[in-house]
Amino acid sequence: MNLIVDIGNTRAKYAIFDGDNLVERGETPGGWHDRVTDALSRGEEVDVLLASTGEVPAGTREHLQQVATSFREATTARPLPLRLDYETPATLGIDRVAACVAGAALYPARDLLVVDAGTAITFNHASATGVFLGGNISPGIQARYRALHHFTARLPLLHGLGRGDAIGKNTGDAIREGVTRGVLAEIRDHAAAFLRDHPRGVLLLTGGDGPALNNLLHAGFLLERDLVMTGLNNILEYQKTNT
Repeated sequence: MNLIVDIGNTRAKYAIFDGDNLVERGETPGGWHDRVTDALSRGEEVDVLLASTGEVPAGTREHLQQVATSFREATTARPLPLRLDYETPATLGIDRVAACVAGAALYPARDLLVVDAGTAITFNHASATGVFLGGNISPGIQARYRALHHFTARLPLLHGLGRGDAIGKNTGDAIREGVTRGVLAEIRDHAAAFLRDHPRGVLLLTGGDGPALNNLLHAGFLLERDLVMTGLNNILEYQKTNT
């Protein structure tokens, strides 16, 4: 059994894999505890990978180390299935690499643009030859709403998306349509530039806001909901045989 724990900027998630098969996913702390305890009681090995883009809560690392048959932390300093062509690997979020690792496993020998729409929106490129090339980082949808609310005197804090093709007739709709159309334009611009250079390339969309954005993008992107978790599991499997 593989237990992947991913501490993000706003949420902490876990996923349990049997080899390459996703068995269970949920939010942590503690959501994984019963299944892991049952596995250990049956004598199964539990290999744990901890990934973090946010702060790891006190005691989490130690608790995982206690229940793990083997424990690893996901960093760019350890062996990875993709080669990194990035000037500052120490500051590179492992979630960005993981999304490309999973994309490369799903679509081998294809150039990839992976858009991960979460707290931040990241645009990540991987080559058909297995190299992580880098990408861009932009504020996510909720971060844009919070910025408008925080840095203005009267604009409300909103959630969700607009239609993406309308003119706001009230302040709430004006904000939603402005944010939505800005995000969609940004994604489409990245996709167009990528496809000009890689006409046979693959466009992948993931992240918490991925499904809602996919409904508005209409065509071109392939939605992969569990891309980061799958990529982290691929990294764990790779490190089992390469470290």
